[in-house]
Amino acid sequence: MTDAQTELEHVRSQASDDKAEQDVQRQKLEEKLQELEQELQQSRELLADVRAQHQQQLLIQQQAPQPTPQTADHASSIKRSETSRWHASAGLAATGYDMADSITSPIMRSAPSARAAPAQQLPPQTQQQLQQRRPHSVDRARDLPSPSPSTASKRATVGGDEGRTLAKMLGSLGGFGNNNASAAAQPHSSFGNSTIVEEEDDDTRYILHSEDDVREMLEHDDRLITEVLNELIGDLQVPLPNLDAEYSPPDLLFPAHLIGLCVIKMFQYNLARRIDRLLMSTIARIQKKTAAFDSDYTSAFWLSNVFELLSIIKTSMTEHQSASKEYEQSERAMNDGMQYLESLLSDIYFGWIKDMQKRFAKLIIPGVVESEALPGFTASDSGFFNRLMGTGPRESTVKIENVLSFFNHIWRTMEFYYVDQAIMRQIMSELLCIIGVTAFNNIIMRRNFCSWKRGMQIQYNLTRIEEWCKAHSVSDTTRNLDRLLQLVKLLQLQKSTEQDIDIMFDVCDLLNPAQIKKLLSIYAVSDYENPIIGPVMNEVSRRASPTDKTDKMLLDSNDLSEQVLYLTARKVPAIETYIPPEFRTPRIRALVDSQTDMAYDEEDEEAMGEHMDEYNDYDAFNQGVPAGNY
Repeated sequence: MTDAQTELEHVRSQASDDKAEQDVQRQKLEEKLQELEQELQQSRELLADVRAQHQQQLLIQQQAPQPTPQTADHASSIKRSETSRWHASAGLAATGYDMADSITSPIMRSAPSARAAPAQQLPPQTQQQLQQRRPHSVDRARDLPSPSPSTASKRATVGGDEGRTLAKMLGSLGGFGNNNASAAAQPHSSFGNSTIVEEEDDDTRYILHSEDDVREMLEHDDRLITEVLNELIGDLQVPLPNLDAEYSPPDLLFPAHLIGLCVIKMFQYNLARRIDRLLMSTIARIQKKTAAFDSDYTSAFWLSNVFELLSIIKTSMTEHQSASKEYEQSERAMNDGMQYLESLLSDIYFGWIKDMQKRFAKLIIPGVVESEALPGFTASDSGFFNRLMGTGPRESTVKIENVLSFFNHIWRTMEFYYVDQAIMRQIMSELLCIIGVTAFNNIIMRRNFCSWKRGMQIQYNLTRIEEWCKAHSVSDTTRNLDRLLQLVKLLQLQKSTEQDIDIMFDVCDLLNPAQIKKLLSIYAVSDYENPIIGPVMNEVSRRASPTDKTDKMLLDSNDLSEQVLYLTARKVPAIETYIPPEFRTPRIRALVDSQTDMAYDEEDEEAMGEHMDEYNDYDAFNQGVPAGNY
């Protein structure tokens, strides 16, 4: 037992040393915080001096005589570098980019000022000139680049991230309360127990201190839904593909993840009505945003985000196992939202496909059927009337390369916006389907397309398409070209004997007898081919007669592609919390920050719990007591 007591004394001594070291560290942090408070006080004094000078300039201008012509000339000659004269002449309040506004409360900023009133009575022409001369950042602050590290550090001294981090570290050491310090350093209003901090850019930054604040905002603050509808959907400019910039999934799928985070938090607090309102409003706004289908980029972006949001909600519902009736209304709201999201996904998908097919259909006949990219097999099938008039077939400007370029454009667009692989394959299947149907129906109804050389050219173009599909791992989608491939094969087979007829019906088993009969009846025999004699056509007619009235001559697109979107939502491992820095979403940022802080607190508690368990197990072992009973 002597050794155990000695070891215990050693552990206690080490704990005492650790405590002393923590006290020293806490003292250093307190000194650092005092330095920040002193710097904050200096910033306030400097700001007060600047405001006093600003008000003095306004007062001097008010008392000075201002003839209308001279005022206009004087205002137009002011340089932007003369900051005080600029704002004095324009009568403008501080914008937040060249003068801090953190001390002024929202009420003071919105109330009319006795001194500011005369400055706003400038002639309309002068005000228009000054408005045109204002810096670009004044009119459109959202287009500003992200602040530099130096600027961020300056703003952090006024109740910013550094002060909050120090206060949090001191609070974790114990014996230090950061509420008074933060209240003294930052002017704020309150929403429940949350803090609303006024920053320099005239935007609000929310700080949610507890889960109660989070629930209060999710349940009662309608401006959270407004931020989702406006910033994440309505006013969002879709990022365009750029070779100089590489985008990761969080950079392009952040609307889905942030909306999914709000929905999941509402579900955790059992806010069924808020779930229904948020999801229905989101779906309606996205549907309005994508209704025009005027851009492949917009369609692909929202197709990807809607599928991601659907996957997030389905993943959360799969992991939620609740047998109680407490969440019955919320579960119903989530299930209804998923059904509407599936409908929205189908609307975007089929609307985009319809617009895409309308544009792509113009390339099929000249690019796949008429394009003669294979040298040495030029078809002189201009028809009797053109030969009589001495006009040959006009060479098409659309080539098979244009078709492949269209494929590349659609494929790269879907890859850039991280469209799900299943959706990408089905879209390519739809494009190949329209090639198979359109080309087949045109060939079977036009005599000048039915010749051996034309069949060779079409075969070569289809081989190029098959090679493209193989290179992009979508070879299975070429099954939509099977009937067209058999039609082209029929044009290249021998047609002079009855044995040739047996081969035709065996090789072209997807074609019905009526289609084979039609192709042979309009086939243009070349000089180097044997003519199709009467017995051959009689045999073909005999085989086609039993089903002649029921066989369809033309292909229907519905035969090749059932208009149903087959998708399986993927499992989303984690919610991404990336928010573009230029977005004005204070409530969404507060929700993200609160989840991050709580996650860190849980990790700290787990780490401390593991440390205490190890210490208890070690002490119990030394005293001969089982760890489970300690």
